[in-house]
Amino acid sequence: MEKGPPLPGALLTELLPIVGEIGAVLDPDALLPTIARQLRRIVDYKILDIFLVDREGALVPAFVEGYQSEAGSRMRIRPGEGIVGAAAQSREPVFVPDVTRDPRYLAVVPGVLAEMAIPLLNRDRLVGVLNIEGPDLGAFTPEARTALQVLARHLAVAIENATFYREARWYAGLLATLYEIGKETASILDLDELLQRVAEVVKRVIDYETFGILLLDEQTQELVVRKAVAYADAPEKPRIPLGQGLTGTAALTKEPILVGDVRADPRYLNLIPQTRSELVVPLVHKEKVLGVFDLESPVLNRFTDEHVKILTPLASQVAVAIENARLYESLRAKEARLEKDLDVARRIQGGLFPEKCPGGPGWEASAHFVPAQVLGGDLYDFFDLGERVHAVAIGDVAGKGVSAALYGAFASGNVRARAFERHAPAELLRHVNNTLRRRGMDGLFCTLTYARFDFAARRLVLANSGLPYPLHYQAAHARCEPLELPGLPLGTFDGSTYEEMTVELSPGDVFVFYTDGVTEAWSGTEEYGTERLMRQVEAHATEPAGRIGEQILSDVGRFEGAASPADDITLIVVKVQ
Repeated sequence: MEKGPPLPGALLTELLPIVGEIGAVLDPDALLPTIARQLRRIVDYKILDIFLVDREGALVPAFVEGYQSEAGSRMRIRPGEGIVGAAAQSREPVFVPDVTRDPRYLAVVPGVLAEMAIPLLNRDRLVGVLNIEGPDLGAFTPEARTALQVLARHLAVAIENATFYREARWYAGLLATLYEIGKETASILDLDELLQRVAEVVKRVIDYETFGILLLDEQTQELVVRKAVAYADAPEKPRIPLGQGLTGTAALTKEPILVGDVRADPRYLNLIPQTRSELVVPLVHKEKVLGVFDLESPVLNRFTDEHVKILTPLASQVAVAIENARLYESLRAKEARLEKDLDVARRIQGGLFPEKCPGGPGWEASAHFVPAQVLGGDLYDFFDLGERVHAVAIGDVAGKGVSAALYGAFASGNVRARAFERHAPAELLRHVNNTLRRRGMDGLFCTLTYARFDFAARRLVLANSGLPYPLHYQAAHARCEPLELPGLPLGTFDGSTYEEMTVELSPGDVFVFYTDGVTEAWSGTEEYGTERLMRQVEAHATEPAGRIGEQILSDVGRFEGAASPADDITLIVVKVQ
């Protein structure tokens, strides 16, 4: 790369604050205009382009300035094409003092004489190209060219950092959305209702024009449309053989297919004439293809790799929900036997809970469980670990019914086994998460709090994996506050780790552990909420633990009125004496 002359002190003084301001911008939408504004302090340009590399290796404009039409924003340059492409291919700055004498020049705006294209490199990776054009050589002094090259290195880093920041922020939001979607879909066992909800959910994350859910008919090995949005011009319920068309190919290969121009893809079946781009994501559960998501658009290159990243984990969750819904449909056909089996399962589940609440010198506890259905997805347990050390576990499995109850029993057994190995709370959650992940129970997960009370040392240590924050009533201050300790649900990600919190115990302190069925209780117009729960704890904190729990459940019942609980309610109260 051309070194150029050393920077004069004045220009260096000008350059340092520019670098500082650009490096401080993490919003990609704000970064590029900031770069453009600061560059004008170095070069009085006529045209400015900031090209970035797309997924196919082409250079596309991310920011343009100086064009009188949209021609600049529509450019797409291959490496080696034009002066910009030459800089990208050689990875060296290209300065052309007179573009009229250079056959590589791509004329877009009249009045340009000088052009400089500088590759934006970060750790030998081409991020893009900075292209500056001017009406004369006056602005492109040797010092200015050197300053631009120095600045380009900082621009590449700033663009990469802003991109990573956006992706991290986007991914964090995606995880939160997928968690909420997982809870929503896991509880819907009617297939038609589930597919309708899925169509609404996908609309939340991708504003599609045309959307279909095609499920595989195992007998004929054909994909059949089960839910369609804006398929009006397509044949009624087309049946697509496995392996044919983009949908059939995605189902056969179990891999997403992204096509920017369907007319250029010989696999495309022209069922919707207006379609120009298409994205197909298979619904796979335990290596079995259940169907596909099919998104089509009349716009070229409508869908992106980000859409694939969004829909792929969502499709996995939906596949589990579809399989669960189909299993439930099969179970409904045997309703009489199901009722008998559920009654037996209810009694077995009841036997998994402790027969009575423990207590001892300096403390007492109470537990309360109200299932929303015959079988509940909540779990709780007490563990006497000796030497006045007692542990409490309370959890909530995503979903309800048989699958949630069975998963809850499995998770509860793992917690019990690890508890008596006397693991620290955070280490216990890590072990249980690893066990649940190894069993490969896709789409099922559990939020759980594990709290270990050492009444001899008057200390509580707890860890949490996504359950609502426990409440701590401090008798010394007559105030109830949440113990804010977040964590990833058990069974969702490999290698999850957890944090611990230590709380000193004082006489009269009350600790309330609960599942979201308490705070999400619905009156018809609003949720019960954490604030109401804390006020109830404060109002009855001087009463015994059992009475505190009864008062809370009674208040929740009054709040809900005649409506049946929408979710399981589990509540544990521990009071220090």
